[in-house]
Amino acid sequence: MTTKTAIAATVLLLAAGLTACDGQIGSTEQSAADTSAPLNASADGPPPPPDGAFLAQMSPTQTSQLSSLGVDVVVPGQVPPSFSIVEMRVDQSEAGPGYLVVYQSDSGQCFAVEFAATGVGDMPATESRLPIQPPLFGDRGYGLNYGPFTDAQLSAEFPESNLFTDWLMGSSGAYRLIGATYIGDLFEDLQDCEDVAPEEAVALAESLTVLTGDPMGEPVGDSP
Repeated sequence: MTTKTAIAATVLLLAAGLTACDGQIGSTEQSAADTSAPLNASADGPPPPPDGAFLAQMSPTQTSQLSSLGVDVVVPGQVPPSFSIVEMRVDQSEAGPGYLVVYQSDSGQCFAVEFAATGVGDMPATESRLPIQPPLFGDRGYGLNYGPFTDAQLSAEFPESNLFTDWLMGSSGAYRLIGATYIGDLFEDLQDCEDVAPEEAVALAESLTVLTGDPMGEPVGDSP
């Protein structure tokens, strides 16, 4: 498979495979506490959210939706208050579970957290890269990639600036943070959104934490 085909396939997989679900769906009971263990968690993990704050700006109904997948649901532990969830897709297909949670700020910036149980691979190199060290996934040389692709042909065909982390590997599957270009390809209403600054994207990636059944962000049970 060519690199160009791989990129297109990634976008199409998300667009076709994920089952759309409205963030304002009808009221349902909150799911039982997620007892899955954090991924490669260390004692010095991301700090908890402020008192009274929903973890990842996520409502109990949204928490229940994601927890129903039966995987380690990973979300940013520290989302700036100007951001809110504007799109959420959940997939429970035969190919394996997946989800996409999109955040947008009052000023029109956006980012998303994506999970795929299978079918991920390396993405092409970009002109810029910053190291990330998310405590949840350990120090494995992960990075944030941003800017145009370095390959001349890819850059000519896909001239937009990119922003995405490497796939972060966990026991349930792979996770990553993605930026405006990928989000705009998936959601017509978000084609005008802009990337967060690379330094902010690094901070978001390094705050990734396991979502629990408690919407206030309190861990369930003892951390390993």
